[in-house]
Amino acid sequence: MLKGIIFDMDGTLGDTLQLCIEAYRRATQEVSGRTPTADEVVSYFGLSDRGVLGGLLNINPDAPELPIATFVRVYCELHDELAPAAFPGAADLLWRLKERGLKLALLTGKEHYTAIPTVEKYGMSGVFDLQLYGDPYYNCKADNLKRAMEAWNLSPEEIIYVGDAPSDISLCHSVGVSIINAAWGSNSAADEAACLALAPEYRLTDFAELENLLTKLTS
Repeated sequence: MLKGIIFDMDGTLGDTLQLCIEAYRRATQEVSGRTPTADEVVSYFGLSDRGVLGGLLNINPDAPELPIATFVRVYCELHDELAPAAFPGAADLLWRLKERGLKLALLTGKEHYTAIPTVEKYGMSGVFDLQLYGDPYYNCKADNLKRAMEAWNLSPEEIIYVGDAPSDISLCHSVGVSIINAAWGSNSAADEAACLALAPEYRLTDFAELENLLTKLTS
């Protein structure tokens, strides 16, 4: 029986992909005068905030001159316009799961710079037992899944990940964790073939179906 549920953020709890892309584009333009394409931004996804920004600006993510404060400011300025709310019912669902005694974690490629503002805006502050963030040099989700299992003393069979990207499926399977492929965001159609090819244990196209599935899996 499942005892822990781990959630991705972008495209899973909120339709924030366009927010992320546009914030990177505008921050890069503000700093360098060059506006990267959306495809260029997306090519760095899997890395954290500093990793993507460093790639776009050709600056080491750990360098003090990396303008992370500029990016965070632009991200927060655009939030109300491009991603004002989570998917309908997302925060309420998380709080109901927590009240049932289930362990909840946020596991995202974001770093705290942008994850925390979004969690706060979406009414999710305090709902997660763990918040695990990305790395500027590699996609660390598989390692963070292991960290969550260790922190909770749970086996792979006792947790499940809810995430939207094809890479989420392969990384979960690499550590023996099942996944609910979140196919309810605006980018889900573009990723459908890639996701299905990786054979997620579950795939939902409507966020409203998630609570029923989780209830069955945790009962």
